[in-house]
Amino acid sequence: MKIFVDINASENGNGSQEYPFKMIQQAANIARPGDYIQVMHGEYHETVHPQYSGTKDKPIIYAAAKQSQTIITGADRVTGWQQVNDSVWMIKLPNTEFGDYNPYNVLVNQTFNHAGEIFLNNKAMYEVDQLAEVMAPKENPLSRDSAFTLYTWYTEQSREENATVIYANFQDKDPNNEHVELTFRETCFYPDKKEINYLILSGFTMTKAACQWATPKYNKGIIGTNSGQGWKVAKCDISHAKCSGISLGRDVVPTVDDRKVVPHRIKNNTIHDCGQTGIMGVEGNPSPIIEHNSIYNINTRQNLVSDDVSAINLSPAIDAKILRNCIHDCTRGIWLGGKVEDTQISRNVFYNNSLPKPFEVTAENQDDLIAGLGEDIKIKDSDGVTLVDNNFLLSDCALKLETKGILLVHNLINGSVEWLSNTNVQENDPYYHRLYQENDENKDPYSSSCFYNNVFIRKNLRDEMAKLIALAREQSDQQENIDNHTSDDNEVFVARSSKQRDHINTNKAGNVYLNDQTADVTVDVDAGEDGVFINSNICNYLDEDTSRVVAVGQSANTAMDFDIDFLGNHREGVSVTAGPFDTKDEYSHRLFRLLF
Repeated sequence: MKIFVDINASENGNGSQEYPFKMIQQAANIARPGDYIQVMHGEYHETVHPQYSGTKDKPIIYAAAKQSQTIITGADRVTGWQQVNDSVWMIKLPNTEFGDYNPYNVLVNQTFNHAGEIFLNNKAMYEVDQLAEVMAPKENPLSRDSAFTLYTWYTEQSREENATVIYANFQDKDPNNEHVELTFRETCFYPDKKEINYLILSGFTMTKAACQWATPKYNKGIIGTNSGQGWKVAKCDISHAKCSGISLGRDVVPTVDDRKVVPHRIKNNTIHDCGQTGIMGVEGNPSPIIEHNSIYNINTRQNLVSDDVSAINLSPAIDAKILRNCIHDCTRGIWLGGKVEDTQISRNVFYNNSLPKPFEVTAENQDDLIAGLGEDIKIKDSDGVTLVDNNFLLSDCALKLETKGILLVHNLINGSVEWLSNTNVQENDPYYHRLYQENDENKDPYSSSCFYNNVFIRKNLRDEMAKLIALAREQSDQQENIDNHTSDDNEVFVARSSKQRDHINTNKAGNVYLNDQTADVTVDVDAGEDGVFINSNICNYLDEDTSRVVAVGQSANTAMDFDIDFLGNHREGVSVTAGPFDTKDEYSHRLFRLLF
């Protein structure tokens, strides 16, 4: 059955094309397996709670009639501001207006930050913890838009009037004449019932949800699956969550499809301007397929601080696939932990995932700076082999591997690398920093991570960034020694001829090392309407077909070759080129096509 929804319809529609429902929830109340809900363009100020599961063969489909023009928002416009002085305004809202959930009386974590947000012309203003900082705001230099940090707000509760009081500094703007919104709703699309399975969301814009910090006990985001399985989220624009854009739920009980966990598929979305994560999976569905998404501006305001802050955060990650995404301008790109097993990070582009603006490291600010110093990829607790292949890792801090069992193959890495190892490396090696010191000679040397056929470029870092990374490494070296020993039986082989493979007796082979301090190596990113391109002269320094095809498996006969490059082209023969591309002329190709 096809069910129609149109915000411009009358209140008494029946869901037919002639008499559509006015609210999406009305369709969600009746949709059954195989039904298709078509939602016309417009703004829907509601939270959708789907009531019924689809099936594997007959999912329930929620689809926007026009791409990105059907908006589900958790915010409402608010007027009636009263002027306090030249730039500060105040509004008092009865708590009864918030119903069962007042995000201005709920903290997102252990800081002063509330779940609610104030938006001035679709930009989130900066919450502060005292009224004086609204009256006399100061720029936050860690924010990527430090000038806008002067737009501050503060909230308090009036017990006498049972009201929420908000003060906001709008600078030279009149909030009653501008588009000022407050978030009222906790989420945009979330089933109150657990285990609502096999739903498809397509083409929506979902924005401005007052969700809290995602944890094992709290799993709401703009979109939350609440232990559901087999969802597909495609071609959506998801933005401005206080914490998480998409939360993949928790406590997944494998009750469908012969008690196997059915993965979610997150594909072809744009996810941006969220505070904690773009995609979060904590104690939930561990095997998502996250493919061809553009994820950017995650925690760019630097108002929420934790290892959890990242574009993609999965804990655990078991048989997860993170493929062909473009992740940039975030505090951190990918964080995997808890338990990481048989997961693949392949053919992604990472850049600008570090502190962006000039800064000076001082004794007073170094802890704050280190807290905001993220990486393209951080992995902890790998059990088995975790594959990181054919990626572009271009941020100042590219990799932090607080685990063993990582197979790093055919990547281009233009940033610092830190890794847990019980094997010796050169002292002060310019390309790697070894985390933790282990002197047990009886440990298996192959329980460390393995690096094959990568291109490592020693980046000429700005002085203060180099100083900050050195301070962060000192803190890492002082941490407790954690032995993440992999028990996986897979071995690594190198092709000798078309049908023969030899075991590799070292954990590094076929890599190319370039130093932009001694040679004029440049690697820049050009992003525009046509997509993301790499602008580099690396071809002048890279020789083709100087490495061997790498294979992984339990025996030489059954091992799987890494013979597909970044663009999906087959690497011919047994001699291959280090890095993500098999031929040098591919460096002129587009890395990522922007979605919309």
